[in-house]
Amino acid sequence: MNSATTLPEAAPVSIRPPRLLGLYLLLIIMAAIEAFEGLSHAPMLFGGMSEIPGPGIGGAIIKAYIAAHPLLALAALGFATVGRLRYAIMALGALVLMTWLNFMPSVVRHGLDFRGVSAFETPVRIIAFPLMAACAIALAARGQRLGLATMLVSIPTLYGVFAVIAFGIGVILYGF
Repeated sequence: MNSATTLPEAAPVSIRPPRLLGLYLLLIIMAAIEAFEGLSHAPMLFGGMSEIPGPGIGGAIIKAYIAAHPLLALAALGFATVGRLRYAIMALGALVLMTWLNFMPSVVRHGLDFRGVSAFETPVRIIAFPLMAACAIALAARGQRLGLATMLVSIPTLYGVFAVIAFGIGVILYGF
């Protein structure tokens, strides 16, 4: 065979493994949900400051959360869309930590509530979710177990979605 009859070598094609593609899609969906939620609260920053509760450092923390929520969610959405899985996980993890920080002024002012539904929700939101976010950020920073890190940062968003669905079902069944 001579060189005229050989086929030219094809350029290498970058194909992501199916498992990573699923992680990208999950992160895109979670980031889109968080971006929608963050953008829906953003008008509070431009309205009267009386809408934002709490004076002093507590009010500043809440304002910082309202401002940072859509930015972190859109950053995670952008990173996941362009294929930066690790950075998307870190942005969503930072968002979970900011959400935890948003709860702290209320916890300091009123303490932890363990009555009724709060007996389950308070430890989950105040203890479990920040630990999960910190672990996910650490895993993503090291580039290890990205599937686990993706699940750890997705659980708080899924929890919120299921809480809204459960509330809607309760309203449908029992009225408001």
